Amino acid sequence: MQTTEAKPQVLSNVDGDRYFVPASNIKLFTTAVALKVLGADYRFITRLVSPSLPNAQGTLEKGLWILASGDPSFSSATSLKSLVAELKSQGVKKINGGLWASSTLKGTEIAGSWEWDDLKYYYGAIASPFTIDENILEWQLHPTSLGEAAIFAWTNPQSATGWRVDNQVVTASATNKSEGKSLITDVDTKRAYPDKVLLIRGQLPENAMPMVGEVTVSDPKKHFLRLLRQELLTQGIQVTEFDPTAPHNFDESTPHQKLASYASAPLSDLLITVNKDSSNLYAELMTRAIGERANQTESEDSFDVGLSQISKYLQSVNISADHVLPADGSGLSRQNLTTPRAIAQILHHMVNNRDFRNSLAIAGVNGTLARRFKDSTASGSLQAKTGTLLGTTALSGYATPANYPEVVFSILINNSNLQKTELQQYSDAIALLLTRLTKCP
Repeated sequence: MQTTEAKPQVLSNVDGDRYFVPASNIKLFTTAVALKVLGADYRFITRLVSPSLPNAQGTLEKGLWILASGDPSFSSATSLKSLVAELKSQGVKKINGGLWASSTLKGTEIAGSWEWDDLKYYYGAIASPFTIDENILEWQLHPTSLGEAAIFAWTNPQSATGWRVDNQVVTASATNKSEGKSLITDVDTKRAYPDKVLLIRGQLPENAMPMVGEVTVSDPKKHFLRLLRQELLTQGIQVTEFDPTAPHNFDESTPHQKLASYASAPLSDLLITVNKDSSNLYAELMTRAIGERANQTESEDSFDVGLSQISKYLQSVNISADHVLPADGSGLSRQNLTTPRAIAQILHHMVNNRDFRNSLAIAGVNGTLARRFKDSTASGSLQAKTGTLLGTTALSGYATPANYPEVVFSILINNSNLQKTELQQYSDAIALLLTRLTKCP
């Protein structure tokens, strides 16, 4: 449909009112509603508080609380260091009474409709309010001498406490002598989620670059507290022994001293990671932030409320409730259903929102479209959100032809037995035609 029309003109509609699994195109609804409900300037805030200020010796006698809001961008290298440095500047030298964690985000951290096998991969990281380093652990494999075992190493060994790695990857010849072909990396990783055991099998060519992989953290809250404790010690703040699994509830009615805080980048910046890079974790935590904003009681699940608020907002802008049935905020669930018409409608509704438009990948330039549409009329003139699941591909956004008004489009393909690259060729061919539209003479 054309974007210049107040009541847009539909140029083509093939099954536009039928249900499809949208994959990551569901993020278009999540991010649009996040902008409208939370605002472009919204920031996730992480705080350190205590029932009392440090005494004359610099000791917090009643423990330290971290109050997390689900900042998806919170990192150990920058955010945590800054937070602890501010705490240290308040004169804190020692903490008695343990380290504790609380959040106003309540309830579900994993959508019940997600596939169990997805949870071990980076794209299935748990959407916990206590997110740090995107709740994944990165590792590397380095080839050695021919026939010898490849070397495994955690990128940040301190973050991988308690993990066991069974590495049986062998360094192989770079060339298959019998066929005269170059050997490709053939490494398989397995993990029985949520166990902290990583099995790695296969072969790595002797001239290969180091292979990089990730595993997800199965208990983000415990992991966050462990990294907090390590950073406190690194910056010279002593901490008494504690049990992070012990029951200890934060009483919001009891006065607490604010000792340090860290604010994320504004929502408008975080949206880029959601849409350009298609981060499921960012989208899921934004869904919960939407729910937390509307949450009226402590018993309500931030995830469920977030989904209902997304549906409520869409209805308020005349997008039928029957046309968008979200099961999560990211699109990883195979139970999400929507129509191409509804996607086109939300795109038309957001057509003049600069922050929303800036969050979309540009064909042939960046994000998930960086390698698609190279050297074509679509390169630089098409902004879109991609989506991929097994047998599913999605591409929706804005096409700006040189000799025709801007066009909103949504292309969804489901239930195919073709490979991902083949499916993308079909959707890309349609999108490419849109960038070549011209007015009739």
